[in-house]
This record gives sequence, C-alpha cells and structure tokens, in this order.
Amino acid sequence: MPPIARFPFPSSYFRLPSSYLQLLKRLALIFLVAIFLPSLVLGWLALSTAGKQKILIERQAADLHQAETDVIASEIRNAIEAKQRAFAEAVRALVARDNAAALAENFGPLLSDIWTEGGIPFAITPGGTLAYPSSAQARGTRQVENFLSNNAAFLSNARAEEVYQQVPLGHAEAKLKTDDRFYDRSSAAQPALPAQGGARAKAELSKDSSRGESLQSGVARKAAGQSAQLTRNIIPQNAATDAQLVAPSKVLPEYSDFQTALGGAAQGILARFVQNELQVIFWTKPDPGANWLFGLALAPGEIAKIIHLPENPDRTTVLAVLDDRARPVTTSPDKAGCEWKRPFVATEIGEILPHWEAALYLANPGQLTESARLVTLTLTLLIAFALATILAGGYFVATNTRRQLDLARKKTDFVSNVSHELKTPLTSIRMFAELLADDRVKDPEKRSRYLRVIAGESERLTRLVNNVLDFARLEKKRKSYDMRRTDLVPLVERVCDGESARLHEAGFQVGFSCKPDSCQVRCDADAIAQVLVNLLANAEKYSDGTKEIDVLVEAGPTSGAASISILDRGAGIRPGLEEKIFEAFYRADDSLASGVQGSGLGLTLARRIARDHGGDITCRSRPGGGSIFTLTLPTETIP
Repeated sequence: MPPIARFPFPSSYFRLPSSYLQLLKRLALIFLVAIFLPSLVLGWLALSTAGKQKILIERQAADLHQAETDVIASEIRNAIEAKQRAFAEAVRALVARDNAAALAENFGPLLSDIWTEGGIPFAITPGGTLAYPSSAQARGTRQVENFLSNNAAFLSNARAEEVYQQVPLGHAEAKLKTDDRFYDRSSAAQPALPAQGGARAKAELSKDSSRGESLQSGVARKAAGQSAQLTRNIIPQNAATDAQLVAPSKVLPEYSDFQTALGGAAQGILARFVQNELQVIFWTKPDPGANWLFGLALAPGEIAKIIHLPENPDRTTVLAVLDDRARPVTTSPDKAGCEWKRPFVATEIGEILPHWEAALYLANPGQLTESARLVTLTLTLLIAFALATILAGGYFVATNTRRQLDLARKKTDFVSNVSHELKTPLTSIRMFAELLADDRVKDPEKRSRYLRVIAGESERLTRLVNNVLDFARLEKKRKSYDMRRTDLVPLVERVCDGESARLHEAGFQVGFSCKPDSCQVRCDADAIAQVLVNLLANAEKYSDGTKEIDVLVEAGPTSGAASISILDRGAGIRPGLEEKIFEAFYRADDSLASGVQGSGLGLTLARRIARDHGGDITCRSRPGGGSIFTLTLPTETIP
C-alpha cells in the first residue's frame, strides 16, 4: 500500500471494463474457440484412431508372428536338404566301396546297412530304366509293390506327371527353366512332351493323374488359375477380405517326365503327389560320368520324422506343421482342438514340401481383442482426463479472472472510500482550525467543542492511516510484533476507557465485564489494542437506532484460550457474509452511497493480527438484533 502522501488516487487509476459480464463472456468465447474446441477435435481424432486399435494390433502381431513362421519354414527346408545331403554321402560311400552297377543290383539291403531313416530306395540305369527294385524283388512286399505300381512308369521316363522341383542342391545354374519342354504357367496351351517316351506320355494325357484328376483338365485349370491345388488349404484368422480367404499358393507344379525334371544336376529333391499323398524323392548321381542314379522315396510319415519344431515356451501361441490337407503333422506344444484350417499366420514351406505349411495359432484368440479394448479404454480415459483438465483449467482461469476483476473493483471502491475518508476529517480539521486561528469563536464552550472535534477527527484520521500502513506491512510480511506476557483484563479496560469518551459523546452506552480477574496471554499489546479499537469503531459505524456496545472478556479454564467479545445492537450481518466481511477491501455497504465511514480494511487487519497471534476473529448474529465479534487468543503457550 503506498504511503499516505499519495492519497487520494484518481478513481480512473483502477478503471474496470465497461461491462463485467461482457468481459467474462469474451474470455469464455476465447477459451472455447482457442482451447476447448481444438482439444475436442484432437480428442475425437484420437478416439477414431483408438477404434482402429484392434486392426493395428492384429497387423503388428501378424507381422511379428509371420516372421516366426518364415523362420520355421526355412529351418524345415534346411533340415530336409541336410537329410538329402546325408543320403548322397551314404550313396557315395557305397559306390566308393563297390561300383555303381553292382550297387544297383542290391541297392536296398546295402543301403540299409548305413541308412536307418526309412524310405524306399531305387536305382535307375544310365539308359533310364528302373534297375532296383525289380518286380521279382518286390514280390511279397506290399509297400514295394505299391511303389512300383505308382512310380515305375514315371521313373522310367515313360510318363510325364506333375512334379514340384526343388532347386538342385549345389547346382543353382541348373535350375529348371520354363521353356518348350515344360508347362508354361502363363499360357493355357498343352505342355510339349520330351521326345524320349513321348508317345507313351501323350497316351497318358487321357488317363487320370496320380492325384485322381485328368492331367489335361488339370493343366487347363492351372492355366486359368482355378485349380484347387493352386489354392492354399488354410484361411488366416485375420483374413479381412474375400481375396485373403482364397489366397493362391505360391507353390506351382511343373508338368514333366522324370529325366527332364532332373535338369542335368548331380543331386536334388523332387516332390510329387501319388494317390493324393505326398512323396518326396531324394536322388543323386554319385558318378556323373557313369550316369547311374540312386534315389530314396519318402512317405509323409518318414518326412515327419525329419521335422523338429523349436521349443515354444510361450504358451500364448501354438506352432504346427500342416500337411497338404491342413492336418497337423507335428505341433509345439502338443495341443488338440485347434481349428487347424484357421491359423493366425502361416508360411508355405515351398516346393520341397508342396502345400505344407508352417502355422502359428493363438492359444487365446480373444487376447488381441482384449488388448485392443484395453488400449481403446486407456486412450478414452486419457482423452477424457485431458478434456476434464482443460475444463478445470478453464474454470480456474475464469474463477481467478473473476476474482481479480472483483479485487480490482474493490480496490477502486477502496480508493474512492479512502479518498472520501481522508477528505472529510481534513476538511473538518481545517475549518475548525481556521475559526480558532482567526479568533472568530468567543464562546469558551464552543472553543472547547471545536477542539474536541479537531482531536476526534485527527484520531480518526490517524486510525485510518495506521490501518492502511499496517495492512501494507502485513501484505509485504514486514510487520513485526513485540510479544510479551500480558494481562488482557487491564488491556481491554484501558482501550475501553480511551474510547468511551468519544463513544459517549456520540450517544453510545458502553458496558464492560470480565469473568476472570486476570487473563494472561502472550501478545503484542499495541497490536491487540489496535484490533479492539477497530472492532469498537466497526460497532460504532454500523450502529442502528439502539446505541449499545458491550465488551466481555472470558477465559476458559479448560479450553486454553481467552476471548474478547464486542456486542452491538447495530444492523447486523446478512446471512452468508460472516466470512466475506473479513476480505480485503470488502464492504457490505459502500461508504459513498450509504454514508457509513470506512475503508474496508479494519476487519481484515484485525483478523490478520489475531491469526498472527495464533488466534482468530469470528462473527455471528446477536439474538435480538446486532452482531457479536469475538477475538480469541491462545493461553497454552504461556510459560
């Protein structure tokens, strides 16, 4: 608060906007347009994104697990290729021990001495005829008889069939080419058959293939992309479109005879379907110059022994290898009841095992939905929290703005009130002082009365200035107290005696009573006296027709507090204003309009001083009319 010399301030110094409500509406509109609406739009966009979380999570999970099945498919291909190389090494060891022609005569028994992996061995002469097993060797052995029945014509190069050719191992340059000897995938024309065995191969075009369908019609359907064999046998769980539900296979057969399919390589792997069952053929030419060929035909059961899935400690997924009919060959961990045709993701193993798939299943298919729901809920709550925070911030800003505007209005009223309060006593003092100085008043009684008026106005002016200065010190936390052990009873009596003369002259009856004879507290006596003076002045200002003021001092023997109550018969305090009247610059009635003197700082200053002493000032209505202001001070801190 500035010093008294700066008063009065012009009222324009704290000039408010022309319309308080209009300013609040303007602030609300700015908040709505600049903050809330953009935040609402961003929240809506975030919620729209949250609605797609299931798709995003499924896509991310599918990408992650797809890489896992890709690795498993690659490992299976590597395992089968390694087994083929082991077979080729075994054959070379046998040829090194004996010549190829002698080995071909009794290939099966000789191979069984060093090969325990199963399968049906066979040998083909340089001329392309089947040397082992012969019809005589197969007699009485059902498995070998079936092998000859289903494979003799193909292995002897007498019939062309559908085959799936793996890139010849160690001979990448010998990879099969789609030329005039093979079926052209981009053309619907009939395949051109090789010269060797061509007549019989052409005759076979009218017969059923080993998979139970016409080769000619099968070729036509493949050319048109409609063959069931060219469509994957599984439907991914995350398939979202009809195109994904009928995903085409990347593994396509070639139509060829056996010798042409070998492509001049030294060894390799050939797969074909015989009686709707997959057959994998390992073959090798241990001596390319001699051109003897030794092979091994493996059935699905023997292939399954080669496949080993990695350990899968994660119980949230199930790994499986599916055959061409989408039946599980092996799983990790062992699990029954899965919908095998609906894996979450799957990878085709390739031409080495045509139409077999490395598949992955979710142990709990609803887990992704739950995760997406949790993410959506989390985003929704975060957005709701953000919007609530924005609204709360806007509310606090609006409240604070309103409080500041209200404070500015109070300060404006304070400037006007203080200007009026300073001007009135100064005018009276100057007027009566000039009369006395000019010796215009001869009557001694009038002279005495004028002097009392001057003294009273000076005292009033001093009290007003002290209130303003003390409030400024309290605001800056610079006011200090001289705390001493003090008896409240004589302190209150001294204040009442000092104020009684003025109050009696104004027509008030002042009563004083105390229940204890002595009431010891630790306080700054001058500060407490100022509080009492302010309370008495407040009772005087707001007096009504009945001019009575009572002062009561009490000390509770068990409560540890002393109280001083100022009771008046004034206009009283309207309900709801019991706390508001202690706010700085607040006045229940404007002094300029109501004629009630005051700056709006008396009660504020009194409560501040009381609370600095560890006490408080409260206000309540007095039965029969008026108010009761009670100052309480603690006594328990007295040593």
